Amino acid sequence: MESHRFAANYSIQLIGRILTLFVGLLTIGILTRGLTTTEFGDFTIGLTFLQFFGIIVDFGLTLSLVVMISEPGADHKRIVGNIFSMRMISGLIVFGLAPIIVLAFPYSSSVRDVVFLGAFGYLCMSGATLLVGIFQRHAVMWRAAVAELLNRVVLLGLIMLVLSSGLGLQSIIAATVLSNILWLIATIFLAHRYTPITLRFDRDVWKEAIHRSWPIAISIIFNLIYLKGDILFLSIFRESADVAIYGVAYKVIDVLTALPVMFMGLLLPSLVATWSENNKELFRTQMKHAFDIFAIVTIPLAVGAQIVGTPLVELIAGDKYTASGPLLQFLILALVAVFFSSLYGHAIVAVNKQKPMIWGYAATAVIAIIGYLTLIPLYGAWGAATVTLVSEILIAVICYMVVRKTSGAIPSLTITIKAVACAALMYGVLILLPSVHVLIDVSIGAIVYLASMVAIGGIDFKKIQSLVKLST
Repeated sequence: MESHRFAANYSIQLIGRILTLFVGLLTIGILTRGLTTTEFGDFTIGLTFLQFFGIIVDFGLTLSLVVMISEPGADHKRIVGNIFSMRMISGLIVFGLAPIIVLAFPYSSSVRDVVFLGAFGYLCMSGATLLVGIFQRHAVMWRAAVAELLNRVVLLGLIMLVLSSGLGLQSIIAATVLSNILWLIATIFLAHRYTPITLRFDRDVWKEAIHRSWPIAISIIFNLIYLKGDILFLSIFRESADVAIYGVAYKVIDVLTALPVMFMGLLLPSLVATWSENNKELFRTQMKHAFDIFAIVTIPLAVGAQIVGTPLVELIAGDKYTASGPLLQFLILALVAVFFSSLYGHAIVAVNKQKPMIWGYAATAVIAIIGYLTLIPLYGAWGAATVTLVSEILIAVICYMVVRKTSGAIPSLTITIKAVACAALMYGVLILLPSVHVLIDVSIGAIVYLASMVAIGGIDFKKIQSLVKLST
């Protein structure tokens, strides 16, 4: 595909992602204002519980689908039909168990209602996210962005209708289910041009998919312990209101984590193809440029949040969640680690080193469990945030070491140092400014950072264009 078309596709998807992010934050703000802290805490606990099952249902099939249909001569219709069938059948079983298993936990009836009503909605969402692999393969991710944005806009509208009508938490979950059903339907419709979605049961494809996916699946199971364990362990040791305070900060981080996944989703097919052709030099170049882009994005986010964290949370969620501000300032450091663990985690798949990484994920999971059990009873949300940060840094380092050993990909820190310098300048400017609205602070900070980066050559549009060409 031509480079200009790739760039246009990515730009459209980025705009869609920004709109989705905005709608997502607006939805959080409406929920936090329309629900009590206890209700929002119950809502957060229930959805996190379902996310555990969603991660299990994934079984590594999402990444395996991208890899399998990116290989030369792949029968897309046959592969997609079989893997989609695997996802939906396994999802029916696993999500069917969620309302039963939740009864074993010391949760309120509201949390159990969220799990019981939301299970089918999460099944639909898992089907929609799987099919994103089709858009990744054909570099038309704007279609996936359209389907997801439609989901978020409909959900926002339904939640506004529910809250204005004085209905409760159950109606909000019903709205979530309806929007996820629409998401799946829209995704199937938008994917039909490239690969018609039909249920298929070819034994050899199922066996091949399982063979490729099980190392990823085991890794994902360990992943969910340190990725989602914070809220679940916190919900066991603390009240729902405490979970709500932590959950608001975590929701903001969760929305932003879609950005590296989106970028690597576009880059992964190219990484797979490059590695399959044994072109290690090109692979290292792609990884180096991707590292630079992630540094350019994450460093100002981490630094800027130290200035605007609390007022930003108050703007999004309301004054009753002021205590979430310092947590956001701390958790934003974990977001930086998430970006780079996403970069090297996807590269792990490209170089086919999923099996060796199982031990890395397992070790991180064990450390996280010990940390959660030790720190959360003593320090509550701050204990959860600390373990989350340590776990994310650890897994990013392990992924980097495996990729470096396998491919020799070593990042250059020149751009990173420039990003740190410009972020420090941005911090200094914001500190000296008089008290203004947080959005003005954000705008000024972004202008100062971007202008200074361009001035010192930290942002090189030729290098960005080079990455686009290397990815086509």
